[in-house]
Order: sequence, then C-alpha cells, then structure tokens
Amino acid sequence: MNKITGVTRRDIFDLFKKGITEDNWLITESIFYPYYGRSDVVEFLKRLYNLADWESRDSRVENAEEEIIMHTHNGDYPDDWIFKDERFQLLDGEDNILLNFLCEVFHPEVRDENGAWERYLERINNLLNEDGYEIVATSKLSGRDVFSWKIYRMKPAMYIPFSERNKPLIINKKISIKLPNAVRHQLFKVMDEYNEIFYLTDETNWNYYKSVSEFVFDDITKFYIPRHFVDNEYVDIKEFNDFIKGTTPFTVFDVIESFYGHTTKSSQFENEINTIFKLNNINVELRDGEIYSTSNKVIRLDDSTNINEAGLEELIRIAEDLYNKGNYSYAVEKIWDAFERIKTYYYPTLDKKKSVEKIINDISYGNEHIKKMFDIEFKVLTDIGNSYRIRHHEKNKIDISNDLYYEYFYKRCLSLISILLKNI
Repeated sequence: MNKITGVTRRDIFDLFKKGITEDNWLITESIFYPYYGRSDVVEFLKRLYNLADWESRDSRVENAEEEIIMHTHNGDYPDDWIFKDERFQLLDGEDNILLNFLCEVFHPEVRDENGAWERYLERINNLLNEDGYEIVATSKLSGRDVFSWKIYRMKPAMYIPFSERNKPLIINKKISIKLPNAVRHQLFKVMDEYNEIFYLTDETNWNYYKSVSEFVFDDITKFYIPRHFVDNEYVDIKEFNDFIKGTTPFTVFDVIESFYGHTTKSSQFENEINTIFKLNNINVELRDGEIYSTSNKVIRLDDSTNINEAGLEELIRIAEDLYNKGNYSYAVEKIWDAFERIKTYYYPTLDKKKSVEKIINDISYGNEHIKKMFDIEFKVLTDIGNSYRIRHHEKNKIDISNDLYYEYFYKRCLSLISILLKNI
C-alpha cells in the first residue's frame, strides 16, 4: 500500500531540514522543530527500531546503535541523514512505515510541548491529506493527546443531516430506533465536553466568538426548524440543550453528525459517542461523521476482535462498509490492503518475509500440521493478490468477471485476518 508520493515524502522531510517559513508582517520567520523532540536522535530511533540487532556500517563498532551514537555525536550524521538511509525505509518504504514514524514524532513522551510541534502536525497533515491519510488524536497519556494515523476522507462540501438522507425510510417507518433519556444525557454530556469555542473574524474584520453548538444549530436550521415536545405540544428549540428531551432520535443523530464535523477532535469524539451506543445496545455507530445502522451488517469481524492499530482498523472498516453496500470489488481491494499491512506486523525488527514466518509460528502454537496449513494459506492469498486484478489500477492481471468470485476472495481473506487479529 503505497499512496504517499515521493513529492509528499520529500516535502515532509524538508520541513524538518529547512523548517517552516512564515511571513509575519515585515519579516519572514523560519520555524524549526526536530523530529526527535525533547529526546536525542538515538533515543528516539530506538522507540521504533531495534538498532542493537542491525549490522553496523562502520567496522569499528558492533551494531547500528553504536554506529549511530558515534557518528551523530561526532557530527558526521546530520539530523536529516535518516531520511536518506535506506535502512529506515522512510523514502521508499511502505506508507505505514513513514506514518508510524510521524505518529512517534508527536508522541507525548517525545514531543517538546514548548516547541512548534502543533504547526508541524498541521502542515504535515495538509501534505498527507492529498495522498489520502491523516494523523489524528485517538487516546490520552497523562492528559496529552496520543496520535495514530487513519485513511483521510474529504468532508462533503455540504452537510446533509441523517434525517434528510434517510427521509424516505423515516416516513415509511423503515427505521425504528429508541433513545432513552438516560442515553441522551450521556450523549450530550460528551458534546458539552467537546463544545469548543473558536475566535473568528468576519468579512468586515469584526472579531467574534462562536461555539461548536452554535455551528450545529446553524447547520440544522438550514434544513428544518428543530422542535421538541413540551407539555403536549411541539415548540421551537431555542437553546442547544433543548435537543436532549422531546426530540426524535433522528434529530439527535443530526446533532451528533454536525458536531463531529466542527470539533477539532473528531476521532476522540467518535470513540466516546460509539462507546455510549454500544454500552446501551443502540444498534448504530458514528463512522467518519455519519450515523450507520449496525443491525444489518452481513460480513464483519467478530465483535470481540480487538484492533489496536488505527490504520489497520480503518482499512477493515472501509472494506466492511463497501462489502455491505454491495461494492464487492472495492471491498476486496481494501481487505487485501489490510492483509498486506498485517504481514509487516513485526517490522522493523523483522523484514516482511520473516515477519510472516513469525506470525505463522505464533498462530500455530508448535503444531507443525497447522503451521503447514497456514503457510499454504498465506502463499495462496499472496498469489491471488499477485495474479488477479485485486487493485483496480493494476494492469496485466487476470480479470475477475463475476461478483461471486469477489465475495469468495473477500470472505476467505477476512477469515484469515480475523484469526490473525485474535492471536498476535
């Protein structure tokens, strides 16, 4: 999976080499931030790479760790040397290698809170977005954001609320969902926590403040006048908290979707909203800003499967969504991307081939017959990916002429992935 172009990679490396140039009134300012943050180069690299197991390129020392310590301390290796060193595969390796490196740059244990890391994160995301990725906050460590990467999807030019997109189904009562008051209060408590206030300037240079909840109200009133049921009659909603009681579940979904679109911490917001839905057995989930039903999924991983990596989870989510919408060919492409990604589970300690060997050993638990079976399965799925037009842009591959074959490929690949995720 290589969507990040050489142009984007070099632009990112130049940020760390040359800094960010900004015009501030009469002067041009250059802002620098080192990728290793408040640690030193070797300390940072050891978080990602097992340098002590790598061979040294200097015969005077035993391993790469000693080599790098010696040459960085002597000044022989400038800070940007690692971007050109093929051992780290940042220029020519798979996308996840560079993305994991960048997430580590912004890890709380690495980043310098007094440095310009937020400007670098914003600039890097602008570059990555063009190639289909983004770095997002997904958890907390000592109250500070921990980042992972995910597939980037361009936000629609116009917000279309859940109730508008599903109006025929709602009118014909094809959708039936209840949201008890206790659940509503939990959902709006989360929204209160993420109700950021923005400092804005209008066309006349007038400065003003506006909260996320105010943006939400504006979004919804473009489509309908929101109302809630009070004392046996429907009355217009005047304040944001009026959405909690007496509104239809679909109006609440409209509010959640709009809120997601305005908060700067959409991934964390999504996780907390979905936790509430799941704990209360509400068969919907918020996914990339839209509410989806979870009661009619045909093919998906077992709910007990825990995916600890945002990028892998995103690929599988997209594949599931495409499959359940009947887009079997594109679902197969994404599930194969996930399969290829899992193969590098033990990288960079092990290369891709040895990583696969270790994965097979791990899931075989010493049973040679099972090990042989999984070895064959890995090779068969790899051969399918190499021989058939799994990826739409590839040429000189065997065409897949029937959706039945795509369904077969999808189910077979997903079956193996589900076993791997439960065992490694």
